[in-house]
Amino acid sequence: MGMKYLAVLSKEHEELPFAEVRAILEGEGINFNLERQGNLAIIEMDRESKLFTRAAMLREGGRVLQIVDDPEEINIDLGERTFSVRYRNFTGRDKDAREVESITGSRIRGKVNLKNPDLEILLIDTGRYYLVLNERVDPGFYSRINEKRPFRTNLALQPKMARLLVNLGRVKEGDRILDPFCGGGSILIEASLMGIRADGIDIGKKMYHGARLNLSYFGIDSKVYLGDVSLALSLGRYDAIITDPPYGRGSSTNRESIEKLYKRSFEIFRRVLNDGHVSIILPEEKYVDLALENFTLKEKYSLRVHRSLVRHITVLA
Repeated sequence: MGMKYLAVLSKEHEELPFAEVRAILEGEGINFNLERQGNLAIIEMDRESKLFTRAAMLREGGRVLQIVDDPEEINIDLGERTFSVRYRNFTGRDKDAREVESITGSRIRGKVNLKNPDLEILLIDTGRYYLVLNERVDPGFYSRINEKRPFRTNLALQPKMARLLVNLGRVKEGDRILDPFCGGGSILIEASLMGIRADGIDIGKKMYHGARLNLSYFGIDSKVYLGDVSLALSLGRYDAIITDPPYGRGSSTNRESIEKLYKRSFEIFRRVLNDGHVSIILPEEKYVDLALENFTLKEKYSLRVHRSLVRHITVLA
């Protein structure tokens, strides 16, 4: 297959981090084999991916440099580059991390720099030892949380969830997506930062102006339109629909019932989509059934917001 990679998954949800890895690779059109071992994803793929810069729910990981049964067997030459070693124990057994890191460092030819290394090497211990070049890039979510935007709303998706939703839509750099209920622009922001062309629609004037303000603040030139979801029919074709539609009393539906709005929206989505996916958050199971009048269900994950509210992250094809 080619190159082997290892990713340490977030523990925020049992299924979503692994699902996101698979969705990103599928969206990029990469040939891959994917295996899960507990909190790890082991990936073989035929070419490089943007997985480690795009993913919302990965902690760390990257290309596997060597796999050994004992750290004493490590043999890596980094030339003049500086490096640090971080040990990650997934065996469930107590081990002396400093001792393992010291042995590993002594087996790597290069210059140790613990404060500002050129390369961070992860030693992932599953019983066997995976020497991994950490390629994880901090997505900078904190700088874009709702509380730090010039336009804030209690209904806004936080950046991590918005990015996850985009990635589950199986889109790649250069693709065109639509968020027809864009609110303050969370999905547009995260998609654009990944090189995806993103348009938004919102029926509320306050949200329309707020989204434009937020996009401008982050230096993003996505297009936002004031209007109903039906405006999508005049905007051309899209590779995916990524959205968190209104679902409660605090959301604007222009006095249309949620059920009628969703039914009409799914019909519109089918008409404007290329052969792509709809990645959507739905408030109840009955709306998933409504979606299946126009789409097939690819995957669905339940996310408990609090005791009485469960939302369903749903991917349709």
